[in-house]
Amino acid sequence: KDRPGMTHHTTTAIDPHRPWIRDERDDPSRMDWAQTLFNPLGMTGKLHFSRAWTFMFMGRLILFIVPVFVAFIAGLAGADMSGAWQPIKAIGLPLPALLVPFFFFTLVTELTSWVAHVRRFAEANRSTLKAAIVLIPLFLGLAGFALGVVAGTAQFDAQQAKQAAAVESAATGDAAGDAATTSPEAAGEAANEEARPEARGPRRNGPPPTQLEMALGAGMGFAFPLWAVSSFFVMLWTLLHVARMPNGGVGQFRTGSDLTREEQRLKSYETA
Repeated sequence: KDRPGMTHHTTTAIDPHRPWIRDERDDPSRMDWAQTLFNPLGMTGKLHFSRAWTFMFMGRLILFIVPVFVAFIAGLAGADMSGAWQPIKAIGLPLPALLVPFFFFTLVTELTSWVAHVRRFAEANRSTLKAAIVLIPLFLGLAGFALGVVAGTAQFDAQQAKQAAAVESAATGDAAGDAATTSPEAAGEAANEEARPEARGPRRNGPPPTQLEMALGAGMGFAFPLWAVSSFFVMLWTLLHVARMPNGGVGQFRTGSDLTREEQRLKSYETA
């Protein structure tokens, strides 16, 4: 607790390289990264929160754009990048190998972002329950993944039923053909049809997808768009509201370090 009348503002620059920082609670040298990211029971000033959020945002951006861009340029140069787009079987998810670091970093930073928001609301004397808003993209992604898994499983079952019906129909046709007398012309046409597999339509390279692969693929296809769109709106809320809340909950909503009391009085006088 601060003593009555105590101020965290100073008329001199706290950091010579950042003269705009006027609040001691925003001093970069006093920032504890471990506490800011992993301890939801403390408090975090606005600039410390902004630094932590920027680190998490830029980490996601770099881990997504850089591998994709490098793979694209290498592909244009003639390199075989097919392995980079193949999923890693040990993970059990249909994720391209080059996006695996992005996936795990995103999972971790969903939780650390919640911690940082809890600390920011606590420091600004606001309800920390609002920090749960940053978990909405995660919950929507999980819900989309569950719906996608159900849809993928149903699609696999429908394909299996269709194939079973086709096999049964073919078996019935073979039995009828054996019972009837086949002309030489019909036999020749059947042999030609069997000799031309491309006439039956394009075939998928490799074995057909299993039920698990189809379910997980559909789940990721549902989850990623829901997560990405909702994350964009949460990002705007964080930048325009959470990151602009004044330290201690007293003062104006503004970007950057809080003004000193003298600067606030001068600004009020100029406005009047």
